[in-house]
Amino acid sequence: MKIDPQSPLPKYHQLKEIIKESTKKGIIKPNERIQSESELMTAYKISRHTVRHAMGDLVNEGWLYREPGIGTFCADRLSRTSGKTFMIGVISVVVSNYIFPSIIHGIDNVIHPKGYSIVLGNANHNTEKEAAHLQDMINRNVDGLIIEPTRSALPSPNIKYFHKLREKGIPFVMIDSYLDELNPSYVCVDDVLGGYLAVEYLLELGHRRISIIYKSDHLPSTKRFQGYKKALKKYKVDYSEELVKSFVLPEDKKPASPLIKELFKIKKPPTAIFCYNDQIALQAYKAIAKLGLKIPHDVSLVGFDDSDLAILSDVPLTTVAHPKGKMGEKAGKMLLQLIESSSTSQMQQFIYKPQLIIRDSCKSMC
Repeated sequence: MKIDPQSPLPKYHQLKEIIKESTKKGIIKPNERIQSESELMTAYKISRHTVRHAMGDLVNEGWLYREPGIGTFCADRLSRTSGKTFMIGVISVVVSNYIFPSIIHGIDNVIHPKGYSIVLGNANHNTEKEAAHLQDMINRNVDGLIIEPTRSALPSPNIKYFHKLREKGIPFVMIDSYLDELNPSYVCVDDVLGGYLAVEYLLELGHRRISIIYKSDHLPSTKRFQGYKKALKKYKVDYSEELVKSFVLPEDKKPASPLIKELFKIKKPPTAIFCYNDQIALQAYKAIAKLGLKIPHDVSLVGFDDSDLAILSDVPLTTVAHPKGKMGEKAGKMLLQLIESSSTSQMQQFIYKPQLIIRDSCKSMC
């Protein structure tokens, strides 16, 4: 098999097909080390970039796996075809009644008609629990995995488990967040834009002392913080550290309450607060009320996710919509494509555009 320079197919794609065919025919055996980049360059008279492009795609698609410092190996992909379990693993940062049920419902709507069942894992914000669930999914030989990675803004200690998944030919899709170093398939929201829209709205209302409360170990939250800073810069409003509050505690520990107290002890407290999600916004709402202040008369408040919590308070909350169920459906469809197709050309990465939902929790300062 050779690379045809006259073919309309890109050279990296041709190399991928050659390696796949060699795998299918048993020329390259499961767990056998394949040729190095230099060897492939020489054998097929192609550039290093072309080889890396092909190899990267094949690793992401589960045809190959890498052992750092050793080499790249053929995944034991074909042995799985006779042992299909019809189980889809789903691992969440936390299983709660917040937006999680809508996401699960969306996944199930897609996979259940195809005969698959969900095996659920709750990491509960703990990377060690996440590791245990990942190993359990591997042991169960699930046909695929959908995962919201835990503490996704930090380097993950569980990368080796994702390499194990690829080694076994188990495809996975990350949802709502992702680990960039894996270059995975994922579906998420444009969180930078979402944070920008929330803060831009407050700036358009005339607010200049705008605070943010965000979770510093959660990638979507840190991206919303980036959107916050981007909006301030666009409107030429000085960034102030005293208006920025972060936390790492789980939301059920009510981290917003002490942070609100801190914000209203400073000399010039905020006139508006952007909370990275509706859970924190509702906690902030209650803490603000305990200080004898009213929303939006004394302070404006914006959340994120457009969850059921956004309309539970006396003053309905302005928030940024999260696709929830649609995101679950999209992740399910992406995973089924990876499971059912042995010729997926590349990883799929889908990003939803957020939308601001304006209600009654903000007032104009103009």
